[in-house]
Amino acid sequence: MQAIGIWLLIIPLAILNGGLRETVLIKLGSLALPLSGIILSVSIFVVAYLLIPKIKNCELKDYIIFGVIWFALTNLFDLSMYISEGGGFHDLLNSYNFLEGNLWILVVITTFLSPIIVFKMKNNKQIKKNNY
Repeated sequence: MQAIGIWLLIIPLAILNGGLRETVLIKLGSLALPLSGIILSVSIFVVAYLLIPKIKNCELKDYIIFGVIWFALTNLFDLSMYISEGGGFHDLLNSYNFLEGNLWILVVITTFLSPIIVFKMKNNKQIKKNNY
């Protein structure tokens, strides 16, 4: 449940990122969409880095489950946005087309991998700390 709570914090970041893209980054033309994807991916990783370690007594499998849940929730949320705008599953699939500058695939991969990478980083720090 804590991992879902952390994921919920990503939603306002994604909305703010969309607003930034549509008001500021749009002036960069074709760079707006990929830059927005990079900014959102970095934001997701920062949230994971800062908050995932707060969930105690977890093993690697738990972090993998967190990543799968985050991946699923992210896609369901995005699909719900498309549906609310009159679109559907086809629009979600189109957002994975990076050839047109949309880095949504980077966002969902980051969403999936961030908890796992943070776990590995946390364990590496702990191993180094124990070796000194």
